[in-house]
Amino acid sequence: MSMLRSKLIQVKVEPPPSPHSQEVQVEEKRKAFTDYARKSNLPSLDDWSRDSLLVPSIRGNNITYSSPSGLNSCSSLPTDGSVVQIKSSLFEGKLVTRLRDADKASDVCNNYFRNRSRQYNWIVQGTFIQRTRFDDVITGQEFGRPFRNKPSSQIVQRLLDMLKHKLPESFECDFLAEKPFFRHPLIAGCQHFRIDKVTDFSAEDELHGISTDGNVIEDTCLLNDAKIPQDGAGRRKFFSKNSNLSRFYFEPDLMYTFDFYSDFFSPTKFSLEMAPLLSIDIMRYFNGYPLFLSMAKDKSKGEYLWATEIWHKRLLNYEDTPGRLARRCW
Repeated sequence: MSMLRSKLIQVKVEPPPSPHSQEVQVEEKRKAFTDYARKSNLPSLDDWSRDSLLVPSIRGNNITYSSPSGLNSCSSLPTDGSVVQIKSSLFEGKLVTRLRDADKASDVCNNYFRNRSRQYNWIVQGTFIQRTRFDDVITGQEFGRPFRNKPSSQIVQRLLDMLKHKLPESFECDFLAEKPFFRHPLIAGCQHFRIDKVTDFSAEDELHGISTDGNVIEDTCLLNDAKIPQDGAGRRKFFSKNSNLSRFYFEPDLMYTFDFYSDFFSPTKFSLEMAPLLSIDIMRYFNGYPLFLSMAKDKSKGEYLWATEIWHKRLLNYEDTPGRLARRCW
């Protein structure tokens, strides 16, 4: 004879959070939101000459920056095309940064953007301290907190599938992680690239191998491989393959120049400028974290060769969150 036993299922109903606990949670989120900005020791907003500010990243704490003309008291970096000297344990050279419509931009900087859709440009020229394989030097973005109002995994995967044919094999990303990132080899991402003998190094306040239009003149002859295309697009496609990347090294006795620009992302607005009348605000998703404007990292060592960040005043505003329309776009 079998016996049937009935069990009483108890459902525990949690009381709604009290107004005080809600305030505590908001305050904790606000503190986390501003934590990285506090650690970055940014200057007072009153000292910013514009809404955006370019600064050395505290994540690259082994890197020093200096300028023949001196850096300003706010510890910000020039965005008018002036040369800045950079030195780390892995790399030594020069950095030039240009932002469209930068304050007090030089005529050379203004001419660079004239009749172009480019929003910013950076060039780094210098030497590696140690022999480093091509696939070990990466660039991209890294965030210390998850995105706000992040899209669904299905949408992210759909977008990646659409871009797959344009991305290098070694492209890595996780936009939904607690610390989102995307990265790829620097050599497969920069628009222009050249290699010179160190004896060709120019003066402190000048760059070598620059054409009259401001672009770096592509030259990969010193790699001694006839299979490498002599144009930027072909070279990027060649080095998008892991099998090609792993065969080459950055050598300490040569000078390398990396030229990178973007037609779509505006650092002064933190928006994607898709067309003259189509601008997409993306600032509110970054959860108070800045973007790298220029960055290179040794993947094996976990150290930065150079790293600069672009900040915006609105990044410091916790209340500035994606609106209903922005959330629907995801």
